[in-house]
Amino acid sequence: MEETSESDSGSAPERSARGTKRKRVTEPRDRDSAGSGSDSSGSPFRRPKAPLMPICTKEDGTVLYGFTDDQDVMDRYHDDMQKYIKKRDRHKRMLTLAPSSVTERRTFKETESVLKYAESVLSLSAYLDGKMINHCTGIVVEVDAFRNSAIILTSTWLFCTKKPLDDWTKKEYATEAKVNVHMLDDSTLECRLMFFSEHYEIAFFEISGDISLKTLSLECNVELGQDVFLLARDTNLNLIYKRDKVQLVDPCEHQQNHYQFLNGPIPQCGTGGGVLDAGGKIVGMLFYKLPLVAFIPSSLILKCSTMWQHFRQLARPQLGLKLRTLAFLDIPRIELMSRKFSISSGLIVGEISAKCDAEKLGIRAGDIIFSCQKEHVSSIVQLEHVLLGVGEEHLQKSNDLSSKVEVEIGVFHVRKRIQRFITLRVGLSDHLEVFHSDDEDAKAEGNTGEEGPAAAACEAKP
Repeated sequence: MEETSESDSGSAPERSARGTKRKRVTEPRDRDSAGSGSDSSGSPFRRPKAPLMPICTKEDGTVLYGFTDDQDVMDRYHDDMQKYIKKRDRHKRMLTLAPSSVTERRTFKETESVLKYAESVLSLSAYLDGKMINHCTGIVVEVDAFRNSAIILTSTWLFCTKKPLDDWTKKEYATEAKVNVHMLDDSTLECRLMFFSEHYEIAFFEISGDISLKTLSLECNVELGQDVFLLARDTNLNLIYKRDKVQLVDPCEHQQNHYQFLNGPIPQCGTGGGVLDAGGKIVGMLFYKLPLVAFIPSSLILKCSTMWQHFRQLARPQLGLKLRTLAFLDIPRIELMSRKFSISSGLIVGEISAKCDAEKLGIRAGDIIFSCQKEHVSSIVQLEHVLLGVGEEHLQKSNDLSSKVEVEIGVFHVRKRIQRFITLRVGLSDHLEVFHSDDEDAKAEGNTGEEGPAAAACEAKP
């Protein structure tokens, strides 16, 4: 066991517990499953020669051959063929001889760049009472050489013990789970949960010890239709690499508003992997979702990280709205709305949580939100940034999460064809925003669609 020293240096996100013990464990991995199955015999790889003998001669002089009648010779031939087939199968498992699945064209420089970025992509596994919970990918986002420590970004799915299909319903997390980081040298480090956001499903872990890691930077800007590539790890630590494109797709009704999407696919263990731009910057973190692969933009991850550093909690106003992006509609319909309503961008209200303030003030499905806090919003990510800004301002005034905040939204009521600015008084929370589909559901919660002030995006207790 090795005990780390205390330091007053800050980090992003800043460390909360100092001097905790770290254990480095070396665990053997399945070399053959990693593609290292080599042939130990060292004999040449040749197909056995068939024991043929002439059978007859055709009129044109061509000699026809068939297998010999000598049973002993044939038995030896069949034995040699079985050995040949086994040896051929072993060759197919070798890294250098296995069939390649490369379909895209790339330059040597691109290959070198991806290999460099892959050094910052690790694998994590979580255990509770000795049983594995989940396996995820993690990204090294910060290294402190002085303290011999590093911070790894991943998903809360790693230690989620109850994860309903509907992202708007409550989940259960084993924050006390033992989490291992599987290093690229096949060693394993035990790590510590720093903080996590239940709503955005992001988590930061810290590892300490004799480590040598490289980081990847988070980049705020990601555009719809942008070419990107995905990096993740499978359960055998093998790299998952795929080129992709950011899709013009909204979340399904059971998915959170803030997701953006890619074609994918990735395995479940790819959750927590990186979405990278051409320059090797992380523009998002992957989530295994159906039917498309989702990711949370890095701009929201950075916003959450900054707020946690300053206040040790997140504060997000909960509007109780499921939203869609108007710009994702077909162009003829957008053109028609522009002519009829003089509006061509904004967020379409899909559903409204029962008993929430938005419902009480007359917002209905199909209405269009075009501004929030006097800022024009044309994407859900823009709205999320404004909402987190409201929460941050609230915390800066030394307020807690027990009070409500006012959020002004500009709404176009499609049915009445009128535009209004409505001020919602909503609760703040760092919990998951739970959506209430009917009055009885909301009444059972005893609130108006808002979670209580207890911290879910929180610093983990040592």
